[in-house]
Amino acid sequence: MKVKQRQRYSWEFKRQAVQNSIDSSETVRAVAARLGVSHKTLESWRAAMTKKQVPPVSNKGPEKSYSELERENRRLKKQLEKAELKNEILKKANEYFDNLPK
Repeated sequence: MKVKQRQRYSWEFKRQAVQNSIDSSETVRAVAARLGVSHKTLESWRAAMTKKQVPPVSNKGPEKSYSELERENRRLKKQLEKAELKNEILKKANEYFDNLPK
């Protein structure tokens, strides 16, 4: 059985990979797959490089993650559905009171 030799990456490659993952709207897994590294490896590089000890990598990517945007979208859809239902009820009530004898 062969033992797989551990891959070594240069500091510049790691920094560029972290910058790519932050700037991209893709998930960390997708960026890691594109770069040919494990997503766990990329996550550990990101954690190490975004701490105060190392000059942090600037975040030029989207302000919210994909899951946060999905969550907000679901919340807004529910809010819209409630508002539409309320509007429909008010329209029916208005019709009812308009048809009452005076």
